[in-house]
Amino acid sequence: MNILLVSHFFPPTYNAGTENYTLALAKALSKRGHATRVVCAEGWEAGHAHWNGVTDDRFEGIPVCRLHLNWMKPSDPNRSLYDNAVVESWFDHFLEKNRPDVVHVTSVASLGAGTLRSVHRAGIPLVLTLMDFWFLCPSIQLLRSDGSLCDGIVKPWHCQACLASSSRLFRRINRFLPRRLQPELWGRVCKVSFLTRRRGLRGLLLDVENRQQFLKEMLRCPDLVISHSEFLKHTFSLNGFADVSVLRQGHDLSWLARCREKSAGNLIRFGYLGQIQEIKGVHLLVEAMRRLDSRKPARLDIWGDLTRSPEYVNRLRERARGDSRIIFRGYCRHSDLAAVLIDTDVLVVPSLWYENSPLVIQEAFAAGTPVIASNLGGMSEAITHGVNGLLFERGECLGLAKQMQRLLDEPDLLSRLRKGIPRVKTSDDEAIQIETFYSDLLSHREQVRS
Repeated sequence: MNILLVSHFFPPTYNAGTENYTLALAKALSKRGHATRVVCAEGWEAGHAHWNGVTDDRFEGIPVCRLHLNWMKPSDPNRSLYDNAVVESWFDHFLEKNRPDVVHVTSVASLGAGTLRSVHRAGIPLVLTLMDFWFLCPSIQLLRSDGSLCDGIVKPWHCQACLASSSRLFRRINRFLPRRLQPELWGRVCKVSFLTRRRGLRGLLLDVENRQQFLKEMLRCPDLVISHSEFLKHTFSLNGFADVSVLRQGHDLSWLARCREKSAGNLIRFGYLGQIQEIKGVHLLVEAMRRLDSRKPARLDIWGDLTRSPEYVNRLRERARGDSRIIFRGYCRHSDLAAVLIDTDVLVVPSLWYENSPLVIQEAFAAGTPVIASNLGGMSEAITHGVNGLLFERGECLGLAKQMQRLLDEPDLLSRLRKGIPRVKTSDDEAIQIETFYSDLLSHREQVRS
């Protein structure tokens, strides 16, 4: 089959969960003999215009078509974040010229959901994998501005105000504006691109009512919608999107070949591996580590890019000051994953948002490493408390410290948790299942035509 994968971004410039998943799937499908190609956005904040051309290259053997976009440059940047007419028009011509057998979208957060409409209009079978909550939440994470969790069932004004609350201009004007007038005023302003593309409102004051209606319509375009977790499926169901199938995520475990056996010792090596951002709860982990009994040997290695959120990293360093057990290791390349996980006894995932199906949990399991995580979203689906890891309640530093302390106080707990780790599904396993979906969609399309 000729398969086109569509992702918001792609390596090597971007290496978060969706990008790495798309790469792993592309490689697995290619390995099975399919002609696989990726389309993604590139640049994002670079270039003199919104559209800065297209380049073609190959990454790890996969052909990649990169659309160079500067999201700040269109006449209406806020609308282009979800409905990008320029990208949709390009897709129309691209699909007409290349005519793939199947299009599989993993994210359109940088390309606009009009790409789904373009594929549907072309009559090509379309699969959408929901990797996060972008279709429900402009900020993706379903977190309110006060840090509380959201279920996505909100009126447009509340969503709009939540997103725009990080704007100083928005907050400043609201100080002098009666609360009852705010929805009407901002509801009008958000429709005037001349105002909303200005710094301070750009990317923040969206016409959420239009966004909700448009994305609801676009979600009717795919022939198949997939979720990697029951939680994400349930959340979309609550918001009126019931036709979602759950297919557990596969993982590229080629790095396991470089793994050696874990060394035994009295020291418990806790680890964090991921983005160093407040939403990831790294500060909870640092504080929890400081609360552990210092008489019992333990270490915390924090792996992640220390340059992207410097203010937050400085706060973490300040919290960790004076505790030599806490070590900031820096960025972990994918090629170093084996070495990092082999040198980690327990991985900690203290996220403050729902997460969907974090790659790092299954990667830890593949290396025989139990996980402590927030009892939330897709994380709690992957971990069975006391069997293959431990759970604590979201945002509770004391709860996290308690579970970490158990590893120090119960000598046999670590070995018990290791024994409970299940087999990790590979990208090859998932590719076989998805290949069947593709074939079924193509067969159905042929039957309809005949």
